[in-house]
Amino acid sequence: IVVGGILISLFMIGDLQLIPPELAGSYITSRALIQLPILAGLLALTFARQFLRFAQTAFLATVLSITYANYYLIHVAWEQAAFSFPYEGTLLYAFFGFFVFGMKFYYALTAMLISSLGFVGLMFLDSVYGERTWMNAGFVVGSLFVGVIGRHRIDRLLGKLEDANEQLVGLSTLDGLTELFNRRALMSESERLFALQRRSNQRLAVFMMDLDHFKQFNDRYGHQEGDRAIRLQADIMRQVFKRQTDILGRYGGEEFMAVIEGEHADRFELLAAEVLKQWQESAVPNEDSPDSKVLSCSIGVCQGLANEFDSIDDMIRRADEALYCAKKQGRARYVMA
Repeated sequence: IVVGGILISLFMIGDLQLIPPELAGSYITSRALIQLPILAGLLALTFARQFLRFAQTAFLATVLSITYANYYLIHVAWEQAAFSFPYEGTLLYAFFGFFVFGMKFYYALTAMLISSLGFVGLMFLDSVYGERTWMNAGFVVGSLFVGVIGRHRIDRLLGKLEDANEQLVGLSTLDGLTELFNRRALMSESERLFALQRRSNQRLAVFMMDLDHFKQFNDRYGHQEGDRAIRLQADIMRQVFKRQTDILGRYGGEEFMAVIEGEHADRFELLAAEVLKQWQESAVPNEDSPDSKVLSCSIGVCQGLANEFDSIDDMIRRADEALYCAKKQGRARYVMA
């Protein structure tokens, strides 16, 4: 926006050397008292908190306002001094909006149509450019059309780039088998939640979950069934830990972790019990298990006020110790640290 204002100011210096003296007053009025204040108004709007919500409309209104102010200047120059004021500013304003402001395709198309209609109407009113009037009109309309096509292609390329970036983010943060957070993203998000809870000393819990006798299951039923069991664990976690703030991830192999915030310790026990219940209801056969003939899950839970712990790693260590106790006590159960 500032660059646009500087360009208009530079045009004023050059144009005042070319236009007839009798047009100087009208010219300065158009540039300094109409066009530059319009840009200043747009600049002021950018400081509004909600500017991005109406930015495209603001860009469209700005481009059209300055364009039509320029049309009026062309008309006045012809009426007052029979001077053919250059039309190139019309194209420059439009292209500035399309490619510098970053107007979206449909807004650029609207600007092109309204600007073209205005210029053609002006040519009907005044034959400003003599025998070249309609050739120039065609050039303006054609150039604006090319600009809109360029804007459309840019929008398509940007859309593809955004899709590719989203895929890359997914690949870098999600576990490919379960679509839960991978370990790196899991730790990053867990540290973020821990820091947030620690500011106000709120309660949170770390659940460490591990499938019981998973090696025997894999050896007996094969890796494809093992993958299905791991995906089932992820599905159960998504069904139990439903809040948007709950952080779920695959810690490694058949071990999973959930980090959640909450107000009462009782709620954490209910969630752990629900995970075990859903595994019981799933009744996935595991004939080689020495404890039971179905696949099960053991859970260790560390919970408390965030300020009671040194770090999220401290909570994970305690939850892991509780998980070890659950395994030692016979598996298919949870232990609270």
